[in-house]
Amino acid sequence: MESNGNLKEVDVVHQKIFIGIDPGKNGGVAVINEMDDDNEHVITFRCPKNPKTMSLSLMSTIPTNVSYENVMVLIEHVHAMPKNGVVSMFSFGQNLGHWEGILGAFELNVEYAGPRTWMAHYDCKPGMDKKDRKRYLRGIAEELFPNIKMTFNISDAILIANYNKEIYYKKMAAYARKKS
Repeated sequence: MESNGNLKEVDVVHQKIFIGIDPGKNGGVAVINEMDDDNEHVITFRCPKNPKTMSLSLMSTIPTNVSYENVMVLIEHVHAMPKNGVVSMFSFGQNLGHWEGILGAFELNVEYAGPRTWMAHYDCKPGMDKKDRKRYLRGIAEELFPNIKMTFNISDAILIANYNKEIYYKKMAAYARKKS
């Protein structure tokens, strides 16, 4: 696991955790633990190979003093593509199902975003060559999180987690405006 080392105990009420999951075989997980207005702790890791390790890896990133109501999970919602092989799509479906089972068992708030949705947030143009797109997104992830050793396995996950955080605060601001 990669970490920026800023973890500390904070008030349960204010602490929010934003998780981004790229459920592919070569995907990753990123956890942004927002401890207060000025500090966040970021943990990233490649998708583990089995459900037990998936569960242990993910749940070890959530401090025990944090209510699961303050944990927001965003999973990349992808589907079979014409050029994908049957075995790889079956494996992908299994991975996604494992994540959904783990997250459901812990009753975490889970939402989904398609690749085009979260990538558009970072001005990634549709139709880019896969290698160029991966390099472009990794570059953005490196700019946003310079203290994290970025790999192709975790760059999408960290951008999904960051998108999750930004969308959450955008919704909260809209709700506050509506309420006032």
